[in-house]
Amino acid sequence: MSAPRRSPADVLLVLAGPLAIAGLAVWLGQSTSWDLRNYHWYNPYALLHGRMGFDAAVAHHATFYNPLIDLPLWAVGNAAPGWVASAFLGLVQGLNFSFLYLIARDALDGRAGPHRAIAAVLAALGVSGGYAVILTGTTYYDNVVSVPVLAALWLVVRDRGASWASLAIAGLLVGLAVGLKLPTAPFGLAILAAVAAATWGDLRRCIGAVFVTGIAAFLGLMLASGWWFFVLWRETGNPLFPYFNDIIGSSLILDSSYRDTRFLPQSAMEALTFPFRFTQDWRVGSDWPVNDWRVAFAYVAVPLGVIAAAVRPRAAAPAAVPWHRARILFAFAAAAYVSWLAVFAIYRYITPLEMLGPLLIAAAIGLFPVPPPVRWGATVAALVAVVALTTLRPGNRAAFAEAIVTVSVPQIARPEATMALMTGVEPMGFVVPSFPPQIPFLRVDGYLVGPDSATAYLKRMTARIDAHLKSGGDLYTLYQPGEQARGDKALAQLGLRRTEDCSIVTSNLAPPLNWCRVASGAAP
Repeated sequence: MSAPRRSPADVLLVLAGPLAIAGLAVWLGQSTSWDLRNYHWYNPYALLHGRMGFDAAVAHHATFYNPLIDLPLWAVGNAAPGWVASAFLGLVQGLNFSFLYLIARDALDGRAGPHRAIAAVLAALGVSGGYAVILTGTTYYDNVVSVPVLAALWLVVRDRGASWASLAIAGLLVGLAVGLKLPTAPFGLAILAAVAAATWGDLRRCIGAVFVTGIAAFLGLMLASGWWFFVLWRETGNPLFPYFNDIIGSSLILDSSYRDTRFLPQSAMEALTFPFRFTQDWRVGSDWPVNDWRVAFAYVAVPLGVIAAAVRPRAAAPAAVPWHRARILFAFAAAAYVSWLAVFAIYRYITPLEMLGPLLIAAAIGLFPVPPPVRWGATVAALVAVVALTTLRPGNRAAFAEAIVTVSVPQIARPEATMALMTGVEPMGFVVPSFPPQIPFLRVDGYLVGPDSATAYLKRMTARIDAHLKSGGDLYTLYQPGEQARGDKALAQLGLRRTEDCSIVTSNLAPPLNWCRVASGAAP
């Protein structure tokens, strides 16, 4: 018997989850993450103030990421105290609990009471994983784009693809998620796999369902990011700039893919053992210390569950998650995992699978051809082990300030005649909105551009610097003190030198930055 679609308990749980996560975000404190300091505060400012082409490479590669996803936080962060902005992020991220609960509720087979409680527990375990906690109240947004992804999966699980409208909405939601953050792309393939699994057995229906979902996903992608693809193509010649430049080929930068391939497996054995290697050493797939076994346990349990379903006697006791629903979850997870491992292998990008891990484990063990008490005992034992093995860390946090970003800049005598050069790789984009808007910021040294590579993009910047100096303008450099030697070298390669005429830029997110006048010629 399927559980009723709605009850007071459903409403309570769907609303309580986001409120609880909002409270957790406030309790954890102000996030000072690298990405917030690099581009999540700068990009919406740049979009709203038309700084494309006025500034240059302020946030390295991320300067060219779709800024649409950052606009809500920009609005809230400029209108409310810092803790309210964090609570807002937590509230949105808490919707993951709501959809995890709905997916588990509709996947479980049985009467309403106990299965709703089980669904709530599985959802709670899903949002309390290693990366789920680290990302709470932060702007990494992997746990924001996960919301439409999980909503789409719920629509497929709910009626097993019986409704064309549900399929279209599911595809649209995933397409929007991918458009807002391109590394979500593996879940675009995952939702197609889930739809195929849901309609398996009726070839015409299966093909039609996948087609409708795929078209809707493409429409969602274009709605979220089509305009940005056009902007990048118009400005750079590459709609994915700077990525895949070895294929698409903007003349502004090097003939390179510019992808982060640090974590990609280098052999078949590394690929097969990836989840276990990650649990032993977080550096296999992450820049931040995290220890979570949800994906690793599911990686073992799901294949065993598939085998168990294949050999399961017809007279066996009903599974907690019937095969016709379990296969949707398994297909979704497998497609997402395999495509992610082939393209990224950055653990943070599969946070939705970490969240689904407890349900995947329960669904897989529930298919084992053993008595129900044994299955439930094994499920509880596995989930207890997952929780016991997980180490939770809050990430980089600080006390809340008056606003989510507070920056104090030095007095600038002639902002209309001032240009700033950024050097080093430390994230500094978050301070730019606090400077007078007349000042262009050019990162002449960083991950994307540097004096060592004479790209057209760098030449464009050096031409602007030369013209600015010839017109009598003031030139300054902004850098992190620990990168002073690197910055001085970069300036010297451009025929410039830093002077001792310096001030300090302070903020609530990072140590002080140096703001120093720059002159032409070699250092004395």
